[in-house]
Amino acid sequence: MKMTTTLLFGGQGSQIPGMLHDWAVLPVVHEHVETASEVLGEDAWALDDAEALHGTRAVQLSLLILQTGIARTLSESGLRPEYAAGHSLGAWSAAVAAGALSFPDALRMVDVRASGMAAAAPTGYGMSAVIGLNETALARLTEQLREDGEEIWLSNLNSASQITVSGSEAALEKLEPLVQRSGAQRMVRLAVAVPAHSPLMMPARRTLGEAMADVKMNRPGFPLLANTTGRMIRTASQLSDDLVHATDQPVQWSIGVAALSERGMDNWIQVSPGNNLIGLLRDVKGDSQAWCTDNAGIQETLARSRR
Repeated sequence: MKMTTTLLFGGQGSQIPGMLHDWAVLPVVHEHVETASEVLGEDAWALDDAEALHGTRAVQLSLLILQTGIARTLSESGLRPEYAAGHSLGAWSAAVAAGALSFPDALRMVDVRASGMAAAAPTGYGMSAVIGLNETALARLTEQLREDGEEIWLSNLNSASQITVSGSEAALEKLEPLVQRSGAQRMVRLAVAVPAHSPLMMPARRTLGEAMADVKMNRPGFPLLANTTGRMIRTASQLSDDLVHATDQPVQWSIGVAALSERGMDNWIQVSPGNNLIGLLRDVKGDSQAWCTDNAGIQETLARSRR
């Protein structure tokens, strides 16, 4: 009986300094870095430097290069997923893995996306994860802060117990004691330099939409999870719209992975780096297997996916 598999691709916050160099032993990853250097007109090997990764452009491009290289390696080794789900930036990697978007076009569009996001909120902004407070209570707190003139919004609805907020540094600092008094377990600052998936990203979304008008998008080879709705994407137009509109809209991750789980998933495989998306499956994965290529490696991932 064939196993049902979903590939997972993480977004900003999952980056690790040196990750491109660490995985360059894979010929496809090495090839992708060289291709990125040609397309971007710069030394892409410098993107995973610890200092460079303080900026959103280097983070997003590095993740795209690495994730698509590993996914292609798995595909060429025989792994055929039934679905893929990319969280935020990871949605671009999922689109490439599904054959809907060419790697060079993805590089150019992610460059536009990341540069636009950095320009829209150059300094003094970021994201935090709130653990152990429900959406209604957290939304009420952010609304109170906005009424006081602060810039802060819910951004990633990751699970019933984890939601991220995006906004100014001042607003994030003011929110922390409020969520603690409301019963949250903790609030953790994320390694993200921009207030992603918030209204502050509207200029970046507009610029990206204009650039995407000239990009050829194909029907994905397998269904992809939409960030903006948590539903399945099956057409090129749906995918293009979701990639653009997700820039300034919240990621509906929790309802999306729950819907995937209901389809009877056997394997969840997070493509490197990190395993943060595996942790978010705790409430939905049931008896299915879940692991990250960081921990298992390529050969073990292929073996597990066939069990």
